[in-house]
Amino acid sequence: MAKTKSAQSSEGMVVDQVVEIIRFMGENKLAEIDLETSQMKLKLKKHGNVQIQTIQAPINHSFMPTMPFVEHSASSTSEAVRTAEVKKAAEADNKYHKIISPMAGTFYRAPSPTSEVFCNEGDKIEVGQTICIVEAMKMMNEIKSDKAGKVVKIMIENGKPVEKGLVLFHIGD
Repeated sequence: MAKTKSAQSSEGMVVDQVVEIIRFMGENKLAEIDLETSQMKLKLKKHGNVQIQTIQAPINHSFMPTMPFVEHSASSTSEAVRTAEVKKAAEADNKYHKIISPMAGTFYRAPSPTSEVFCNEGDKIEVGQTICIVEAMKMMNEIKSDKAGKVVKIMIENGKPVEKGLVLFHIGD
């Protein structure tokens, strides 16, 4: 079945629009976006290092390219279980101030692999001091302390994935 130039042109425009929306998400540090128009329904969601993207084409389109689906491997499943255990342990301990990840991404304790870490357990930190980086969509996001005090516990290992809302640090007085 041959496609007409008009159908090919409109399909290309849809793909270009989706690419622009993905670029917009990255530039604005968005983890999820839902968009629905009379012609299309689009839901994009970033989860850790895996991006799951769903595109539902309108019924009158004969072709819509699909985005790749990435299956979770056994190691990422065990990593998710370990992350959930760390999150539960942190929530159980309410005597410390918690610094929470504002986004999903990869946790780094230093600005580069050869640099000194931002802080260690036992270090005194100040309000506004950079204490780690969360990399999301190739962007390095500095996480700053919102409380002065002593770093009691670093909850995540360097280079491990984190989810939005996960406790990164316990800060004491």
